[in-house]
Amino acid sequence: MRKTLLLPLLAFTLAAALPLAAQAGPAGPAGPPPPSAGGIPGGPGAGPGGPPPDVVLREILGLTDDQLSAVQALQETRRQTAQPLVQQMGDAQKALGDALKAASPDPAAVGSALLVVESLRKQLGAVDEAFRTGFAALLTADQKARVDSIRSVAAAVRAADALRGLGVL
Repeated sequence: MRKTLLLPLLAFTLAAALPLAAQAGPAGPAGPPPPSAGGIPGGPGAGPGGPPPDVVLREILGLTDDQLSAVQALQETRRQTAQPLVQQMGDAQKALGDALKAASPDPAAVGSALLVVESLRKQLGAVDEAFRTGFAALLTADQKARVDSIRSVAAAVRAADALRGLGVL
């Protein structure tokens, strides 16, 4: 029964908090955040409109200080690993665009450039998957259940947005 109530409770909490967060403005009701707000620079939820990631991780998921430090280390590893790949992806996409824009595109050159882009896309996907796997390994069973509930709520929000776009909601 506890699991059955968790998802609706989470959905209600998020639904109730969204209008309040929108009214508070980017700096929130208490003024601008400290320079290190979020604890995870550039992480999801960082910036205007959302609580700092460490607040979410600590208050909603119940992460400990050790777990938060481990998440920060995972995120820094992901950033350092992805940064050169992202740069290479930009270069590879430019090369692909140039190959396609040629007056008489060479199929071999286009194919080669496309294979480079696809290889980099897969490498970036592997970096993200390594982060997700490392993050999940840090969590207790209860924390994993909370993450699953949040994912369900996120899927419901996406579905509601799609229905709203169709004019059904």
